[in-house]
Amino acid sequence: MKTVSVRTLPAQKHLTAPSFLDEKYILLSPETPFSESLKHRMLKWGFEELHTNGEISDTAVTVSGSADGTDSAPLLSIEEGAQESRILTEVQRFYSGLLGFTEKLFTDFAMRNDLPQRTVSEKIKEVVETVRAKRKYLLRLPALQNVDKNYIIEHSVKTTILSVAMGATLRMPPHKLIELGTAALLHESGMIRLPPQLYMSEGSLNEKERKALTAHTLLGFKHLKQFSYPLAVCIAVLECRENVDGSGYPRGITGERISNYAKVIAVAGSYAAMTSDRPFRAALEPHATMLALLRDRNTKYDAAALRALLLNLSLFPLGTYVELSNGYRGIVVDAVDDNPKTPVVRIMVSANGERYADQPTVRTSDPQYGVVRALNSEEARALR
Repeated sequence: MKTVSVRTLPAQKHLTAPSFLDEKYILLSPETPFSESLKHRMLKWGFEELHTNGEISDTAVTVSGSADGTDSAPLLSIEEGAQESRILTEVQRFYSGLLGFTEKLFTDFAMRNDLPQRTVSEKIKEVVETVRAKRKYLLRLPALQNVDKNYIIEHSVKTTILSVAMGATLRMPPHKLIELGTAALLHESGMIRLPPQLYMSEGSLNEKERKALTAHTLLGFKHLKQFSYPLAVCIAVLECRENVDGSGYPRGITGERISNYAKVIAVAGSYAAMTSDRPFRAALEPHATMLALLRDRNTKYDAAALRALLLNLSLFPLGTYVELSNGYRGIVVDAVDDNPKTPVVRIMVSANGERYADQPTVRTSDPQYGVVRALNSEEARALR
């Protein structure tokens, strides 16, 4: 493979074979010209050379195997890639801080019977602003690290983030988003008053244990009323395990009687739970979880709440690794409001298994970039 100087390579020329940043990472396909802006970015970030088996050409070279002989994927620049990495680092820091806040909140509740409403509200305001500003990064839940917090803490935090995003999609005003986020963060507070072996059991529970476990929503309701939380928040915690067909608990009420906050938390909490490892089962893949939730539309879950989740995450949820119709593989990085079936994907590997350095992002509404399937856990690990 030849080495080509970036400084001397003319702009708007093509290379007749793929060019690489190093022996592993593909930079450009033969269909894409070497632009002046790409040269500037490469030199800015310290890349003086590229590697290729091709020759410099004035015209594009068609590569067999693509749907129409061209590659229209817009490139994610090196600079944009660095910016995305920085934002993801900020989001992880925020997520870790929210886990730490929740851990202290629940510890103080368990040890000192303290659950300060103002402190929770201020934190939820911060969650609302962060979701608004960095939604597509914060909703890549599979990429966020748990930093060794227990299940109840992690579950409460993930449910809160999803609930706030869904509430915004449902056009809830700011004060309602704060109430919704508060209820989501505290919806498992009743669990803290139960023996840990009930919700951390590695085996199936007997009838008496199951009945004891279902008391957590009523306990949470009573505690929040005791601390003078808004009634809407208390009701949401009470009803977050109700199903729209009346098969839930504690009262077995049907959809028209269940509060809107509770309907959102039920969907967000189920998604968060199903995509998390538990002592008695491994986490489900996000795409399989979404399909499972949709199968229970209008039986367990409210259709509007499910649609809000779908619009935020897409049918192939953010952070899911997928294969496209042209054989490329990548990660879902954003949802498209008008079509949850066609998310935005950042391509990581070509059909030949070559890794991209300047990774293209594509809208999968283009037939040649349509999502064929979600990758299994082993295939996904190979891309990370």
